[in-house]
Amino acid sequence: MIDIKKKALRQLLLGVIIIYAIAILVGLIMFFSFPSMIEEYISLIPFIVAIPAALLTRGFQRRASYINSLQGIWPKIVESGRKAIEYTYIKNPNEQLLKDIVLSLSTSIDHLRMLFKNIGGFYPVESIKTIYEEFDRIRETYKFENPEGARNRISALWHQARDAILEEFDRVIPTKYDAPDYNKQYED
Repeated sequence: MIDIKKKALRQLLLGVIIIYAIAILVGLIMFFSFPSMIEEYISLIPFIVAIPAALLTRGFQRRASYINSLQGIWPKIVESGRKAIEYTYIKNPNEQLLKDIVLSLSTSIDHLRMLFKNIGGFYPVESIKTIYEEFDRIRETYKFENPEGARNRISALWHQARDAILEEFDRVIPTKYDAPDYNKQYED
């Protein structure tokens, strides 16, 4: 799957606007300077409109497909991160619990690799890979030597990964808030 980032979509939109502006400018110049050629120019208008519109449509479709794919894997990634943090609270973890966490993290990593390109040897969510490595170190004992320290590291790494992934979504500012502190600060 090829994704299209917000920035690339904005650049595409700007390019299409520029093409249309140039087409209008050329049309006006031809209308006033070369009235005899205006019929030929008018016959080109369907192409002038259709080609940039098709490119823009393709860009929006690619972006929508990318966002849908990301939304599809997001719940599993969240579950994986939450389970990893929750594991650090378990007093007597066993092999099956560890296997479940490792499999969940591994699957999340591969899902993200499906969507994101490797840049310079790194994926945008290396944090999840680091969480996986934390669990890989305890394959023999199933326990962290310092569960609280592991919890803090895993939690920080999870929040870092979560924030990076959330940036990829097209999120809007809500019109209403269910946040008492926000409501007190911004009441009319």
